[in-house]
Amino acid sequence: MTRILSALVGTLWLLAFLRIVLPLPDGFRISAVMAGLVVAFFVLGLPRLARHTQILCAILVAVAMALAGIYDKWAAVPDGIVKAAIFPAFLSTIVLLRAAADQRPEIANARALFSALPANERDSGIVIGTHLIGAILQVGVFAILAPILGKDAATDERRQVFTTAIRGMATVPFWSPFIVGMAVASQYLPMVPLWQIMVLGLAMTVVGTAISIVGFDRNPGMGRLFRSLASLAPVALPVFVAALIVVGTTAATELSTLQALILALPLPCLLAIASVPAGSVRQALGQTITGIGRIGPETSILVCATMLGAVFEAALPDSGLLDWLQSLNLPAWAVIFLVIMIMNIAGLFGVHAIVTGTFLLVVFTSVPTPVSDLVLMQALLVGWGLCSGISIGSLSVATGAAMFGVPPTDLITRANIAYVFLTSAVVGALLWGLNGIL
Repeated sequence: MTRILSALVGTLWLLAFLRIVLPLPDGFRISAVMAGLVVAFFVLGLPRLARHTQILCAILVAVAMALAGIYDKWAAVPDGIVKAAIFPAFLSTIVLLRAAADQRPEIANARALFSALPANERDSGIVIGTHLIGAILQVGVFAILAPILGKDAATDERRQVFTTAIRGMATVPFWSPFIVGMAVASQYLPMVPLWQIMVLGLAMTVVGTAISIVGFDRNPGMGRLFRSLASLAPVALPVFVAALIVVGTTAATELSTLQALILALPLPCLLAIASVPAGSVRQALGQTITGIGRIGPETSILVCATMLGAVFEAALPDSGLLDWLQSLNLPAWAVIFLVIMIMNIAGLFGVHAIVTGTFLLVVFTSVPTPVSDLVLMQALLVGWGLCSGISIGSLSVATGAAMFGVPPTDLITRANIAYVFLTSAVVGALLWGLNGIL
């Protein structure tokens, strides 16, 4: 069955590549085929999923079907599946990136420096390093960080490194234009200049990073921070090159970041392997084929969440919710904290940020509020980023689980939940104050 699932994902990977490069009419036909393959992958892989993943997927599908039936929005179901069809290709590209990184000497050098550090000196460097790299490569940062730790690292060590790294990744959506959350938010709030949201987001990132280092590092200190960051220095050039490829592709085309990763990274990964004297393209491809057969949990969650998000968006105008909210006449602070906290709470229950974010954007761009567009957009991005660290349905947790070999449920810790809600309170208060000035 693993070979069949690998073949399905491999086919989806190829079709996603073709869908990106072919003209729209052909692309639409390819999308229909991809949707069918995604459904086949889901059905065949469902019995192999862990019980908690099966339950989560069942809930997401049941809610989507109920909404589609109540509001007669059945057309949104295949639309959601089509939207989700890109995720298997994306996860496959990340698996290939991980396979390429495993064979690069820079990774071995960084691993040696990193492993030499006392465990309690790694935290601050991991947070900042993950943020800086993840701002460009998104969750691809985990494919770079995981090999540094080494294949033989204990489960507790892998879990500790990832749960620390997720705090750095959680602040990336605050400002990065390469994140899905920014793309979604800008569709509903196109009047907000990009430079404004980036400047404000970077300021909130400093706040979030300071809270992480001061409040949650096991052994904070500037000397430890610099030593930890220095251990990541050997990967600086290859990461910069990979980032440049992705950024260059998005700048030169109209592709999204996910599309750019799928289109532009496979060939450089293979060249990076071939350029190493001891590198083996065959070995890397074998590792990739094996890896893509194991992304069932991540793919299933993302497909179900994206489908539910599409149905939510289609059903919301007919639900009466918008009229009810308008009658409440909510103050600015309530809107700001509602946006952030609903994202976080929904994330804890496994609801994907795409689902919650789309719902909140549709609601609060349709109802007049005393919140400026800039602050509303930033509140949404803050909630989007923070909930990604505590949601089993997030791409960050899904990818981290695949890269670090840890069950997704083990990656959501009490410490990170506390970090998310503390940062939400502090940033929410700052945004409320800023809104009063604006």
